[in-house]
Formats: sequence, C-alpha cells, structure tokens
Amino acid sequence: VDAGTRAGRFMLQDLLGSFVPALQRTESWTANLIATAGCVAMWGWLLYQGVIDPLGGINTLWPLFGISNQMLAGIALMLGTVVLIKMKRQRYVWVTMLPAVWLLICTSTAGFIKLFDPSPAIGFLSLAKKYSDALANGQILAPAKDITQMQHVIFNAYTNATLTALFLFVVFSILFYALKVGIASWGKKERTDKESPFQALPDA
Repeated sequence: VDAGTRAGRFMLQDLLGSFVPALQRTESWTANLIATAGCVAMWGWLLYQGVIDPLGGINTLWPLFGISNQMLAGIALMLGTVVLIKMKRQRYVWVTMLPAVWLLICTSTAGFIKLFDPSPAIGFLSLAKKYSDALANGQILAPAKDITQMQHVIFNAYTNATLTALFLFVVFSILFYALKVGIASWGKKERTDKESPFQALPDA
C-alpha cells in the first residue's frame, strides 16, 4: 500500500497537471497532499467496501490482481524497449521486446476473456447479467443472501468489468505511442534520448 500510494501520487499529479499545471509541482506541499489524499481515498474506499460489504472489497479486486500486475510489467518492458531504441542499442531490443510481447498477449487475452466470456463463472459481464436477470425474477442466488447482496454482486461485477476495460485501454494506448516513438527513432542515425536538465528544488 505504501509503495503503491507513493507511485500513484506521482502518476496522479502528472495526470492532474495536464489540466491544472500547479498540481504537477512535486515541490508543492498543497499539490502533494491533494494527490496523496486522492490515492489514499481510492484504496481506502476499497477497504471500506470490504468492511460494510462481505461480497465486496478484496473480493472485487482479487480477480484483477494477476492481470493488472503483469500488465504493469508489460508497460515497463515497452518503455524499456523504446529507451533502448532511442539510445541506438537496437541489438539489445529483443531482451525487453520478447517478454513484453508475451506479457501483452497473455494479459490482453485474459482481460478480454474476463470481460466477454459467456460463462458467469469467468466473465464479469455474464456474471452481472446472470444476477440481474435473477433479481428481476425475484430470485436470490448464492453467495448472496438477500436482495441487497444481490445488488452488491451486480455492482462488483460491473466494477471489475469497468476496471478491466480501463486497464486494456491504458495498455493499448501506451503500446500505440511506444510503436509510434520507436519506429520514428529507429530510422534516425543519432541518439534521440534526452534527459531533462537538473533543477534544484528551492529551499524549504
């Protein structure tokens, strides 16, 4: 949780900074606290769901852990591949490209299966439809014990489906830009990698 919050805070600041530039300043206590509070609120909500809803919380996220974890590895390998190309180290590209391709194939396939598989035991949307149809007919399906828990199962299934679709969108977006930058850099004779100039933080 600690490492995820730290990394998430930087990513959230970078994202919000596209709309409000002041939030991108990592030396700003205000921007740091806003981004940290946002990350803590997101995983805190999941913990809260686990307390008030025995069918939510960790049960909602557990099916996504394997997919999201390996997707993150695939993203890191894609970025590493682009860096190698920009550094004109093409002979080493296979070291990161091959595992990146394998991870993207596996995780993307798993993501689409979890979204669209017709079996309610596998597909999130199928599970939501099964419980929605049962609820419309006045039926209670296990593990739910009443109508409220039936609604929780449906909500959790749609939450999983939404997060899976979001993960796939992010991965394919990064893949698109990685291919675009990699192909453009491959044809150039000189290195195209550049580091931002050092900027000392102001004294507190």
